[in-house]
Amino acid sequence: MRERIPQRVDYQRYTDQGITLKGVISLEESHKDLVRFTKSIIENMGDIQYDLVFERDISGNRIVTGEVSAEVTLQCQRCMDNFKLELKCPVSIAFVQNDFDQQQAEDSLYDIFWLQKKELFDPRILIEDELLLALPQIPMHSESEIGKDCDVHVEFITGDDVEANDAGAGLSEQKDEDNPFAILKQLKK
Repeated sequence: MRERIPQRVDYQRYTDQGITLKGVISLEESHKDLVRFTKSIIENMGDIQYDLVFERDISGNRIVTGEVSAEVTLQCQRCMDNFKLELKCPVSIAFVQNDFDQQQAEDSLYDIFWLQKKELFDPRILIEDELLLALPQIPMHSESEIGKDCDVHVEFITGDDVEANDAGAGLSEQKDEDNPFAILKQLKK
């Protein structure tokens, strides 16, 4: 039986002791516990794997580093077909409690995770945030898959098409009187 990811973590104790969390979040658990992520994708193709190392860096930042990975199905916004995408999310986060901690963490190039001094946090939220950030803003097949998996038909307008459309120019001239930019058309001539 697999050990479940803890629901509450004392980040100060974990970073002081150098604790590592490594395991998987099953499909069933992800549907129940990672609702925002589940709603953002078409389908989760398998377990979500995580490897998180809690420690303190040389500057004293309390950090978590590692990787989160998952394979998901998204809908291509170019052809509207579904496609599979493997997400590999490098994790490099500093826990901060005040503006000084934040500045120090940003100078060390860490992402920020705000917490109160004695606050416990749920590492599943951190994992879910990293997966959401790894999703493409506009999901599309990769450039190498265009033409193979992504059937996109693009029609370009040529000069002949423009001239054919000008045959109905009588209608557009009537509307030019109401058009505030009609004077610009006259200047163009």
